[in-house]
Amino acid sequence: MSTAGTPSAEELAAVFAYAGLTVSPERMAENYPTYSSTLAVIRQASAPVLGETVPAVGFTASWD
Repeated sequence: MSTAGTPSAEELAAVFAYAGLTVSPERMAENYPTYSSTLAVIRQASAPVLGETVPAVGFTASWD
């Protein structure tokens, strides 16, 4: 990621390619500020990786 959390044009192109979306270079250049700020907000709102969390209360399922 480039400075200040704003994705670069290459990172945006990779995101669109991963999503299976074709965006022309002209359209990318015209809408780069919108696309990059939207992706930056999405990345900020994403939950951090928590890993494995042990439950606070043990659970015993007895279905007999």
